Parts: sequence; C-alpha cells; structure tokens
Amino acid sequence: MRQRRWASAPTRPRYSQLPQSSAEQRNPLYRHLPSVIILASFLSGWLLGRHETSRNIGVNLTLQSTYHVKNIGNAMISKMSASSVIFEEQCETSDGNGNVAYCSVAELFGKLVKERIRLGQQLTAMNEYGTYYNQIFSDINTKAFSFPAVVKGRIKQSIQRQKKQNHLFLSSIRSMKRLTRRILIKHLEAVLREENSPPPVFTWMTAGDSSAAGHGNLYSQSYTAVLQQTVQAHFEALGIRFEAKNYGMGNYNSAPELALCMNEIFGDDIDVLMWDFASLQPSSEPVHKSVLWAHRAGIHPTRPILFYYDSFGERFLKLQEFDGIGSVLMNADALQSIRQSMPDSNTVADPMHDLPEAIRYYRCGQSIEGGIRCDDSMRNFVCYADEHISEDEALDDNLCRIQKFDTNPCIDARFQVSWHPGWQDHKLKGHLLGNFLITALDDAVIELEQLKALRGDDPGTILKHLLQEEEKDRRTFKRTFVGKDYWNIKGMDWKLLLRGESICHTPLLPSKSRLQGLTTESDLVGDEFGNFDTGFNQFLMKAPEGVLPLAFDMNDRQHCQLLEVDHKDFFLVREQDGLVSTLVPNDSELEVYKRSTRPEGIIMVCLKLCPLNKCPAAYVSIDEISQSTRLFVNVDGKPVTGVRKVDNCNILVGERGIRWGRKDQFQLDFHINGPGNLYVLKVSSIIVF
Repeated sequence: MRQRRWASAPTRPRYSQLPQSSAEQRNPLYRHLPSVIILASFLSGWLLGRHETSRNIGVNLTLQSTYHVKNIGNAMISKMSASSVIFEEQCETSDGNGNVAYCSVAELFGKLVKERIRLGQQLTAMNEYGTYYNQIFSDINTKAFSFPAVVKGRIKQSIQRQKKQNHLFLSSIRSMKRLTRRILIKHLEAVLREENSPPPVFTWMTAGDSSAAGHGNLYSQSYTAVLQQTVQAHFEALGIRFEAKNYGMGNYNSAPELALCMNEIFGDDIDVLMWDFASLQPSSEPVHKSVLWAHRAGIHPTRPILFYYDSFGERFLKLQEFDGIGSVLMNADALQSIRQSMPDSNTVADPMHDLPEAIRYYRCGQSIEGGIRCDDSMRNFVCYADEHISEDEALDDNLCRIQKFDTNPCIDARFQVSWHPGWQDHKLKGHLLGNFLITALDDAVIELEQLKALRGDDPGTILKHLLQEEEKDRRTFKRTFVGKDYWNIKGMDWKLLLRGESICHTPLLPSKSRLQGLTTESDLVGDEFGNFDTGFNQFLMKAPEGVLPLAFDMNDRQHCQLLEVDHKDFFLVREQDGLVSTLVPNDSELEVYKRSTRPEGIIMVCLKLCPLNKCPAAYVSIDEISQSTRLFVNVDGKPVTGVRKVDNCNILVGERGIRWGRKDQFQLDFHINGPGNLYVLKVSSIIVF
C-alpha cells in the first residue's frame, strides 16, 4: 500500500488545543471551552454564510470535545441548507471514485454535517415526520447513555440511580469506543486502499425472528432496509460502503442452532450483529441462550459489535460481564414509550391533512398500528385492539389497523398479524438506529482528530495502533468465561459448546453457505433474491438415489418475490427412498471453514422446527432412534443408539459415547423403516465439533 498523509486541517488557535497539564485538564474552563468554540464556529458559519456563501468557513475540531453536530439542535440544522454554510470540503480524490485520502478531519466532519442536513430535510417533509422530526429524533433518542465499567452486579444500580434505564440506547463507554474504533479502521482502510480498488465495507447483520425479518411487509420495508437508506451516504462520506443485511428467520430462537451456525449463516465478515429475538425470547427467559450467542460472536472471525433489541434486564446485564467485546442495547421499553408519545390520530381533527405520512394512523388511542399488549402467548402478547374493546372504540382503532400494512403490488401477502410490526414501525426503528450510527460516525471523526494529535498524521501508523487494540480485545475475551454452568451436556466440555470450533452443514435461507453454493457444492452463486441452488420441491422430488437431498416446501414460499426471503429448507429423509447418505462437512465447507484445531468428533443434528412446535403425525422424531423400530442412523457405518437433547438439536450417541473419532469428515446414513410411503424426517442443520 502506498504511504499517504491527510491534508492539513485548518490551523487551530492555541486555546482550542489539548490542555498540556493535568491542572489544565481539571480546569472547568478547559473542559467546556472546546464545545463552546465549536458551537460558536458553526453558528458564526451559519450567519456569515447567509451573506458570504462564496467564503470557505472551516470547522475547528478539538481533542477534548465530545461535541456532536446535534448539539446545535435539529431545529437549527433543519433551517440550514447546503448553500447557507460552506464547509471545507475541497478535498479532491486521485482516482475519482470516492477515495478520501486527501480529506482533512475538518473536511470529513463537514461532509457528515452536510449529509445530516440533507437527512434532516428529507425526514421533515410531510411524507415522513414533518414538524415531529425534532421531537422523535432528539439527542436522548439517538445518542447512547454510556456507563463506566463498574463492578459486576452494580451496573443495574448505577443506571437506575441515574434514571437512565428508560434511555433508548445503553452501552458501556468501552463498547462505544469499540464501535468508533471499528468505523475508524474501515475509514483508514479507505484512505490506504489502492487506486480503483473497491472501498471497505461496513456490514450490519440483522439476526432475529419473524418480526425482525419483516414478515407481513415488503422486504424493502424492514427496519434493516430503512437503516441502509438512512446511513449509506454518511458512511460514503468517510469512504466506506455500508451494507445492511436482513437475515431474520421466522420461528427461530437465537440458540443453539443459529448461534452454533453463526459463520455459515451470517458470514465471516460482520461488523455489527443485531440480536432481535425478543418476540420469541421474552426478557423473563433464562439467559443461557444469549450467553451462548455472545460466546460464539466473540470467537467469530471479525468479532462483531453486538446490538440487542430487548428490554433492559438480566440478559443485557449478563452481557456486560463479557470483557473484550462491544455491546449496545436498543431498549424495547424505551421504544414503546416513544411510540406512545406519537400524536393520537383519534384526537386530530384531520389526520390526512394535519399528520405527516409516517405517523398518520400510527397511534390510535393506546394502540400502536391497531395493536395492544395482551396476555395471549399464541400472539406473542400483542393483540388487535378492536378485538378487545367496545364497538365505538374499535371503529377508531381499526383505522390504525387498516393503515398498518402496505404491500402493494403484493396484494396477497401473508403473515399480516397483530404481533408483526407494520411499515411505519419498521420505518421508525430503522431511522432511530440510523441516527444512532450517524452519531457514532461523528464520534469516530473526533476520535480521529485525537489520534492524529497523539500519533501523527500517518494513517498507516494510526491503523496499526487500532488493529493492535482489536487484538488486545481478542486476547481479553479469551480470558473471560461467563455462564459456564448454563449448558451441561454429559460427556461434552462446556468450553467446546461455547467456544469450540465447529462446522455447520445447513440448508436454511438466507445463509452464506446456501447462497454461495457451499451446502450443495454447486457452481450457482446468488444472493437473497435468487440465482442459487434451490434444491428439490419435496412434492415433486424423484428418488434421490442414495444421496441425502436438500428440499423445500412450496407452501413456505409466497407468490410475490418482494416479500420475505427467509425459508426453512431442510434435508429430507423419506421412507420410500430407503437409505440416504451425506458427508459432513463436505469438501467445499471444509475448504472455506478451515479449522485450526483437530475435531472432537461430536455430531449434533437439529431438526426442522414446526409452527407452534406441533408437527404432523408423519414426522419422525430423531429420539425414535433409541426405539430401534422406525428410524436408523449410522455414522461411518456405526449405529447411533441414542441422542442427548440440546433444545431442538440432538447430539448423536453411539456405543462408545458421543465421540465418533477425531477426523475431519463423517458419513451419515439415514433410513426410515415403515409400512409404505408415510413417514419423513426433516433435518435443519448438522453441526460437527
């Protein structure tokens, strides 16, 4: 890589530089003066710019400042325009394709401010949030309350003492530093990249249940898609391509299957991993599944920052015991408060005229999109209000229910139920997450100014320092062991389950292994929308000739291609096909997901989940192996005599226990013995430790 230096920032007066002594640092004047100077710079720029639009007004950034653009107020920003303030944005690129090698910190900050102004203008339009924009996207809703790393067990008391448990975003100071560091690493890689090479990618991955997947809506209406639209230009201002991927899967918990198949499903290059399973995993649930999730994320190749959409409670507090990994909570209870603060369409004289589109018929009385909290676990505790109130009240609330889904041109969309959020709720959540990330970008640029002052202007030197900090976190995480008593499996060391290397052979969609052709060893490589190996229609499939086939259920697909992309495909064992076999992991998986240690030879088989856990009578359960009458499974020719259940998954047990030999690959044979063509076994994933 070529050595590059940034253009010099505008010369700063002495009073805006870092205090040189500890006495200066303790002086309140020095602590507050930098923010005052910056604020004055922006305000003067706004005033002078109205008369001297041709004049270039610089932005003074300082090392001690914790200033955010939003400190000047959304109201002020919304009044600005790109022509009313001219920032130092004259940095030219050498290759003409967005390289930021010659942009100073002040120029980068100017780019971010201009993008924030543009976004503010967009969201204050009547087809978005209008004059309610400032109220909804205030600092308290878009900036994290960052708490210090206090003694374990006292974080909750510390947050409650400061009355921040209802803050929308909560995170430790260290976690926020890790997020800004991740952004800076991507920016510096953009600075140092070769000419005409693609920009670095910052990847957001949403993992969650059907609500996160956006069921009932167009795929493009999910909050993940809204997040992409919100922040894309802001990341591009720093030379980074932002990609938000929605890999939510209806009816699936976060563990054990998805956690153990994290690399194969979500990919091996993730910067932020969103946990959004709260609909199926309420806050009252034991924390063992989220503990497994955090452990597997910590050993992921890129150790993503963990975002949790959840209530403030034991699950998030337990996460704070993991040292060396970043975590941020998007507080579900705080978001509910924001929802309830929206204007009540029932009390507005003319909602069609007076309310902007994004919040028109969003709240009707106490209902949000026509839904209210209820005690019906079958509906994930969200029922339609017009089913539980008087006829007159139902008429008003029904307007919000009618407005909830807008899937044109997909007129026959399924899953439009009370517990699935509609397009307005996804839009709100996506914009709130986006504004939070934009604030993190501001922090990253200010952090860059500090690093330049401390380590010089060479971007390579700063990048090396940041990567060293990442490696320190990796080593710290390896020394942190949390929740070792939560998973007790006879014969299996807890470290192996939580942190041991594994390879997952999975047919689930969307997943990296399926889309890249690894699962089926196919040359077809596609994306969430197609061009990959689809497998066989289970109702039209011919005899597989001894090979375990990958199949799908057409009833799991909708006619319109613009709806959800998650499908619970499976490996199919049918009674009429006789013995079928598969090699796990296959050669392609073994090549891509290389191991650094010898396998333990433990095999886990996860079965396809049935809606509401009620499977048809023809489905064979894998624990029928022990009955030796209907289902027969062999590993390398040796019989499986039983299983040890791990939630919906099962560890195969043989005559010598759960270990089948320390080798890279195993042949699994399946056979169903029955009276005809009745019984089937559907396998979701096969995991080899």
